[in-house]
Amino acid sequence: MYFINTIVAALALAANTFAAPTELLMPRQGYISTCDATYTVVSGDTCIAIINKEGNTFTLAQFYSWNPQVNSGCTNLYPGELVCVGVATTTGCPAPTEPGIAANCDSCYTVVSGDTCLSITQPRGISLSDFYAWNPSINSGCTNLQPGYNYCVGV
Repeated sequence: MYFINTIVAALALAANTFAAPTELLMPRQGYISTCDATYTVVSGDTCIAIINKEGNTFTLAQFYSWNPQVNSGCTNLYPGELVCVGVATTTGCPAPTEPGIAANCDSCYTVVSGDTCLSITQPRGISLSDFYAWNPSINSGCTNLQPGYNYCVGV
């Protein structure tokens, strides 16, 4: 009888120790207000995996800027959480575009491999200073143009 009482007591202790949580775990939401497309995180997702699942239509920098709640190592994504994967375009340029493109842009150019800032601006008669102002994501050496992305070439 002692043996049965011990087993019952042990099972009761285990049931109390390993009880399921009673609080409901809720996913965080924290994407920007201009977000117009979301993705529901699933187990095993990473930021790069989400970008790939969405067809590589935006950059990691854009993902982070649209989802300020996601840390820079992308280690705090939770299954069930909604993240932003697209924003309302306020320019005349179709996605993908780099962040900060001129809101009043009315002429766009899609970069191809081998393009430089000069090869884009000179044939169109626009100054480099205007091109940089309309596309503030471009660095001063113009070494970060992204093939397939649209850049503003006129306002």
